[in-house]
Formats: sequence, C-alpha cells, structure tokens
Amino acid sequence: MKELSYYQNKEKKICYFKTNEAVTIPEVYHEKELRAFWVSNVVNSGFPIFENEDQYKKKIEEIFLAAKSFNINNIFYQVRPLNDTFYYSELNPSSRYLMGKEGVNPPFDVFEYIIEKGKEYEIKIHAWCNPYRVSMELQGSKETYLASLDDLNFAKKYPEHLIMDANNKLILNPTRNEVKDFILASMIEIAKKYDVASIHWDDYFYPYAALSEESNDLKDYEMRKDLKMSIGDFRRFHVTDIIKKVYLVVKKIKPNMQFGVSSFGIWMSKENDPRGSNTAKNTSESYETQYADSYEWVKKGYIDYIVPQLYWEFGHNLAPFADLAKWWNDLVEGTKVKLYIGHASYRLGNEGEYENPLEVCNQVKYANNLKNVSGNVFFTYKNFLYKDVSKQGMDELKKLLEKK
Repeated sequence: MKELSYYQNKEKKICYFKTNEAVTIPEVYHEKELRAFWVSNVVNSGFPIFENEDQYKKKIEEIFLAAKSFNINNIFYQVRPLNDTFYYSELNPSSRYLMGKEGVNPPFDVFEYIIEKGKEYEIKIHAWCNPYRVSMELQGSKETYLASLDDLNFAKKYPEHLIMDANNKLILNPTRNEVKDFILASMIEIAKKYDVASIHWDDYFYPYAALSEESNDLKDYEMRKDLKMSIGDFRRFHVTDIIKKVYLVVKKIKPNMQFGVSSFGIWMSKENDPRGSNTAKNTSESYETQYADSYEWVKKGYIDYIVPQLYWEFGHNLAPFADLAKWWNDLVEGTKVKLYIGHASYRLGNEGEYENPLEVCNQVKYANNLKNVSGNVFFTYKNFLYKDVSKQGMDELKKLLEKK
C-alpha cells in the first residue's frame, strides 16, 4: 500500500475527511466483473448525427474497438436522452440527436444493431434512459419548443404534465400518474423488444436547480392525501414509486434482466443524517436535491445495481473520493444490490488532482480493493477515443485495465 499525496504538493498527504488517517492505495489492481463506459447521445456530446448508413455503422464499430482495446465488457448506451429514442418505438419519436430532426427514423434500428454488435464482440449492452428530462435549457418560450417536437412526443401531446426548473429546462412532472404510466410503458417496450443486460437510469430525477416559481408541482402537493407529508417526502414518494414499478415490471417480463440507477454520489452527509457519508454538511445531496432516496432503494432491494457517480478527487475539500467509496461499499453490505463505481475519466487533465495522470487509476485500485465493489463505469466514451482528455491519463488507465 502507498500513501497518497496532493499532486501539486507531494509533501502534503491526503487523509480521510476531517481525520489524520492517510488514504492508501493498493499496489495491486483487482479486476472486477464489470468494466464499462457510458456512451452519451444528448446534444451529440459523444456521437455524431446520422449522415449515411455506412458512416454511422463505422462510428458504431469504433465504440466496440475502443471498448476491446481497454478491456471494457459492458456499454451503457443512451437510448432516451430527451423523452425521445435511439430505437424504433411506437410510443416515442426518434431523437433529434440521431437524424437531426425529431421523429425521423434512420434506415435501420440503431439500438438493435448495437445489441447485435455487442454479441459479436462479447460486450453486454445496457439501455440508458433519462426518465423525466424533456429539454435542455430553453432559448425561447416553452410553447415554441413544444411546437418543434414531433407529434408523437408525450410532452407535446400533454403539456399539462410538464414542469420547469429555474434554468428553463422542462421535465415530466414526477407526481402525475399519467407520467408514471407513460414512463412504465416506455420501459416495457424496451424490455420486450430488446435483448439488453439492463434498463439503466441516470441521476436526472428532480432537477439539480430548484423548480420554477411559475411551473412546478406545488398544486399536486396541495392535493396530497396525507396532509402530514412534507414537500420533500411527497416528491421522494413519487420518485421511489416509479422506481419500484419499473423494477417489478422488468422482472415480470424478463426475470434475468436488471434494473439499475446511476445516482448522484452523495445521498446525505452524516452531519445531516447519522446514516450519511463522511462528507461536508453543505454538499449537494440526492435525498434533498433530486429527491432520490438511493439509500432506501438499496436497503429495500428496489434495484439490482447502483452506480454512484463519484466524480470528486481523493483530496476534495467537501466530498473526497475515498470516503464516499467506503460509504457506498458499506451501504450495499448484506443486500442483493451490486455496487459499481462511476469514475470521472472526463476530468483527466483538469486543473487540480486530475492533472495527475494516475488519479483515475488510483481510484479504480482503491475502489476495487473494497469488498462489495463489483465493477467500474467511466464517463464518458469519447475519452476512450482520446478526445477532450489527458492522453497520458487514458494511457495509464488502459495499461491498468487491459488483459495481462
């Protein structure tokens, strides 16, 4: 084991949060069962718009070649970026990030093609969905944006079921039964049609920003049956309700198919709840911000796996990586829920500790030495093409992950 030191000040050792205990990194890397990356399609951040079939299939081939070169054996592929699809659907329109215009289908089912390629390369494919997100930040009015959507889009058909955050981003109202029914139907369609390893949701539940004062769920809250319920408990109830329903329906359709969530990396600080992590009191918390009670989901078995996004460095002054990895490892102890750690490969080369090309490698070695960690997931795929990232850092990661 070796002690960690701050990359820019090697004399100063890194300790667990608010302690004098040094963080140590194992010399040996323990390979776990799942090694994965996310392929992001929203705003074409990781993948281009379809131009012609040959070109697009070559781009898909690049995904698998990159995965094999890094010994990646699972891919989380984004199929529902904005209440739309990267697959053929009877319920939702094809994504604007696929063909350049919403509702225009490509000449072949892209997701089915990726699944078949996965079988060819012996790589498991997961259907990554954003449950509520309808738009990025609106540049014009809500009405103008909705008019630009395809007629099949649920948000265009039922604008009364939308709310907005303070940054002018539209989401489906999580408290509405009509919204839950629609989300459930969309997940059922994927589960029935596609041979995927899992239905995968990310951290976009209630938005990170507060809800708009003009467009929110307060009228729904006023109509609640349990008048003793706080607004936070009301929102958490509805988010957890759809989590439970999706889990049950997936198991009914295909018992071996998994359902998992990539949650924000902090549930609560122990300074706010004794069950919480050893992190600062004033950090963002999924329990209070996204109303996502990941603690309950794990303890009650509402999901098959969880991928906390631990995107902070070891020496972070509020939410250090090691403290959080240990907390999640302890959380899943005695449950059936598998723990995969989400790593910020995209930050390699950024100012601070991520300037250290070994930062992510050290995180992987540290996490994989913990008893209950079953794998690692990296954000994002384009970094595995050496785009927008430190080449030296990715070279180190490749050396760590590749088959010996």
